[in-house]
Amino acid sequence: MGEGGVLGHAHTPEEQLENLLLDRRRGLEEQIARLHETVAGLEQREQLLRDSRASVERVLRVGTSDLDARESELAGTIQSVADREKELRADETNLARRRGELGAVELKREAIEQRERALGEREERLSQREAASARLEPLGLGMVTLAFIPGVAYRLAELEPTTVTPGTTLQLDARDYVVARVGPSPLPGDDRRCAYLVPGVGSDASADGSSHGVSR
Repeated sequence: MGEGGVLGHAHTPEEQLENLLLDRRRGLEEQIARLHETVAGLEQREQLLRDSRASVERVLRVGTSDLDARESELAGTIQSVADREKELRADETNLARRRGELGAVELKREAIEQRERALGEREERLSQREAASARLEPLGLGMVTLAFIPGVAYRLAELEPTTVTPGTTLQLDARDYVVARVGPSPLPGDDRRCAYLVPGVGSDASADGSSHGVSR
């Protein structure tokens, strides 16, 4: 009911004032009721906001904790990979050094084997020559081209190739010599055979059937 309607039914000013106050009170009560509803709605929204904020904070805490754990795990994995890479580089360096050492050892071994083969071949040749000499020297046989002539100062004389034995008489420079033994040349690296002589007893060696006239 409007204010004019309330005042129209009043008979006295007091009734009109009372009706007006009642109308104003009802308006205030309606406004207070609306305010209570608004406050209740705000409180409900505030509670929802607090709940949402708490939920978000829990999610953030869980997420942050999970991220921290994963970050720590990732850091540990990175450090482990770095350590393994360092060990791998060290192993590769060591392997390269060992390969170099192995190559040097192989080269040295090959050089030693070549020297051993050359030495073995040389020893084989010497053994063959010594065997040939051993077959001839017991009998004092051999084709000689040198004569070792004794004296105050010994000398070597070249001979025409001839076969002699110990006891054979040779005439050199009008003197008689007897072959004491037959052996290798006393000169280093000389492969010729040499008759080692001693002075003969007689001077007339040309008449001896075992004598050999040998020219120098």
